[in-house]
Amino acid sequence: MNVHVGMVARTLNVPHLRGTGRYVQEILRNTRPADGISWTAYGHNPSQPFRVPEPLLGNSEVFDFRGDRFHLWEQLGLPLKLRGSGVQLLHCAENTAPIWQPVPTIVTIHDTVPWEEETHGLFHHYMHDVQSLAFRRCAAVITISESSRRDIAARWPFLADRLTIVPHGIADEFFSDVRVPLPGALQQALGSSPYLLYLGGAQQRKRFDWALELLARCGRDDLHLVGCGFGAGTLPLDRIPESLRGRVHFTPFLQDSELVTLYRGARAAIYPTLYEGFGFPAVEAQAAGTPVLFSPVSSLVDLVGPLAWTNAPLDFDAWLASLQEVLSLPDAARAARAEQGVAWARRFSWRTSVEGHLAVYRDVLERTARR
Repeated sequence: MNVHVGMVARTLNVPHLRGTGRYVQEILRNTRPADGISWTAYGHNPSQPFRVPEPLLGNSEVFDFRGDRFHLWEQLGLPLKLRGSGVQLLHCAENTAPIWQPVPTIVTIHDTVPWEEETHGLFHHYMHDVQSLAFRRCAAVITISESSRRDIAARWPFLADRLTIVPHGIADEFFSDVRVPLPGALQQALGSSPYLLYLGGAQQRKRFDWALELLARCGRDDLHLVGCGFGAGTLPLDRIPESLRGRVHFTPFLQDSELVTLYRGARAAIYPTLYEGFGFPAVEAQAAGTPVLFSPVSSLVDLVGPLAWTNAPLDFDAWLASLQEVLSLPDAARAARAEQGVAWARRFSWRTSVEGHLAVYRDVLERTARR
């Protein structure tokens, strides 16, 4: 297979990568010359960095298009750019797609959260009406878990026979022996204190308050909490009770190598989310050898490994008991489970994910050629 693929990569054209950006970056990074793929990665904001991996098998292009507020970059600018570009296949990797599709188009729908949240006005019309039309025209849909597949098929039954599950991987840094220091300000704030790690940011379904309550009631006054995943302007400082001030810290966006250090130093990772399309922290913590507490809801039911302590999402007493059990684990028992957790997490490979994407690309091209 020798094919020129356009990759919508706006989530790389940002100051800091989040989950979808990490997905796009790893697919580009883990493609090999023997795969026969030449990429063009498209960004939309010339004023921001474009975090495509180097070297990239292909090229990248950032262009703006007036009217982006009304999604014209995606619906008009991108299709116009594709004409005469030599791109043979378009991968819209960020949940949405254009209606006008000059070349066969694949969309990755990570989960249905954007459609379940309350929206209004033009954005509601764009997500619910425009995207329904766009999805009907897509040649294939990739999603990342069985849970997301069920949710997508229930919302858009016409996509059921076009859905392929291709799970995410996790970064190679989680299996590396290289150690990098934590950011200086965080290291200074923590000193030698033991800490819990909360991941998820400020979204209500992630339940930062749940992590605060666990810290307050676990019976360990020496224990701190580090919050990771909060963007600028979203730090929930007003939600921290006075009794916990000085024991709750926030860290800026980290490189994967720094994040691994943060995981490995934690007594436990706290991940009380109520819904995820995949759930990186549930795997990453175990890959780093750190116990992780979460509820086996949505896609997380498939991420229960040797270092997972799981409880019903609303059973706080069970969560508290699990945390206390983790904190009291003897060193030998913790080390044994850590070894098992790291071995289990190796199944989540970005290279395996790339191979799953290539199979979808190949199928779409073969079906297109038969028409």
